[in-house]
Amino acid sequence: MKDINSLLSKWEQLLQKVKDNNGKVYPIEIGKKATMKEIAAKEKELGYQLPPSYKYFVTNLGKSLFFYYSFSDDTMIPNEFREIFSGQIYWDFNFLQDLSIVADDLIDDGQDYGRSLRGKLEFTQSGNGDIYAFDMSVEGEEKPIVYWDHEEDTVTYVADSFIDYLVKITVLGCIGSEKWQFDYFLSDSGLNTTSPKAVKWKHWLESFSETTLEAVKHNMEELLAFVLYRDKLDEEAIAIFKSFKQNELFQYLLEELHKKEAMKDKRFICKIIGRVFGLNAEQWVRRLWEEKQEDLDARLRSYLTSMCMDKEEGLPLVFYYLEQQSNEKITGYDAFSHLGEFHSRDVISWMENYVTFPVTNFWDKLFVWSNFSWEDVESWTSLEEKHEVTVIHALDMYIREKEAKHKYLQVIEGLPAKLEFNDFLVKLLDKQVLKKRIQLIEHLIENIDLFY
Repeated sequence: MKDINSLLSKWEQLLQKVKDNNGKVYPIEIGKKATMKEIAAKEKELGYQLPPSYKYFVTNLGKSLFFYYSFSDDTMIPNEFREIFSGQIYWDFNFLQDLSIVADDLIDDGQDYGRSLRGKLEFTQSGNGDIYAFDMSVEGEEKPIVYWDHEEDTVTYVADSFIDYLVKITVLGCIGSEKWQFDYFLSDSGLNTTSPKAVKWKHWLESFSETTLEAVKHNMEELLAFVLYRDKLDEEAIAIFKSFKQNELFQYLLEELHKKEAMKDKRFICKIIGRVFGLNAEQWVRRLWEEKQEDLDARLRSYLTSMCMDKEEGLPLVFYYLEQQSNEKITGYDAFSHLGEFHSRDVISWMENYVTFPVTNFWDKLFVWSNFSWEDVESWTSLEEKHEVTVIHALDMYIREKEAKHKYLQVIEGLPAKLEFNDFLVKLLDKQVLKKRIQLIEHLIENIDLFY
């Protein structure tokens, strides 16, 4: 019972720590203990002798056991362990299953799949449906724990026995039942709790705590790491950034911008620069254009231009860049990547000469993000087919994103009375031949209230 009490104590401590740091916790639930009669009946049913350490736990602790936790969104897990987000231990004596029968069924279905399940005895499953099993083909009373990946049809060695698995996974914080969460700590001989990665993870696990803005507000490095991790830049965080010495903050952000490799991180730092410095960074952004710095992605330069330069000066720079780079064959994706953040009707005027089929390749999204007016809707539906179709898809996107409450959406300037708008859509519907466009306009008519 010493092993059981020790593990229970460690599990309770872990769950309490996660709970104290605002994580989600499902407490330990333990079923009734198995009797020796039940053990004998199950072994007869399965045709296998159950491993001694497994029998020890189900007879001295419970036939079933379950607990689960997940870290809070504000718990900053180290980047190298970002796939880990939860922990779980689960078993149920009643769900023991001879997987050779499953393998036979799969073969009967004509599938060359599941052969590796032969000789395995399932004792639980992971959250995604993969299987934990005893490898009954191995000699000796104790049986190794293996993990079967149902998508890859592969078997991975996890631990030498049931007790070995429980001890090792507990040392690692009972990390998520899916293989991709504990894959960091696997070796050819199963879970390795003494590898450099495992040591680093255990050190973090012992000292982790939920991070708050209050805790990082005096340290630029910690603050940046925090907002990058959360992928959230709210007014409170912006105010804290503005409390630092602005020259020091600006230089630090530039250094980090060039250090980061992921486009997502680089764009977020550009967002901080734009939100915190705005027009105060105008000279620096202007130099990005004049010096044609190649170490900064052109899309980020356009993004910064939308936030830190006067529109009258910045937009023509981006227009000219797109026109020169593409030999006037501009894709909707490229146009949106460079112009989406300007939210300007001037973009719609520019688009008129460049929009191409398929318009759903971001042309419709750029139309919506550019704060189109009723005048634009009327104008574009009187031009070529590609313009009309752009409007149809853009109106559909507008109501869908309005339902999703996207913040960038603005009221359509000059929108007519509902009856007049309905008549406009009916006339537009009458012009259509393709079923998809007809369905879209019918959907607009049915949901016309969303425009108001």
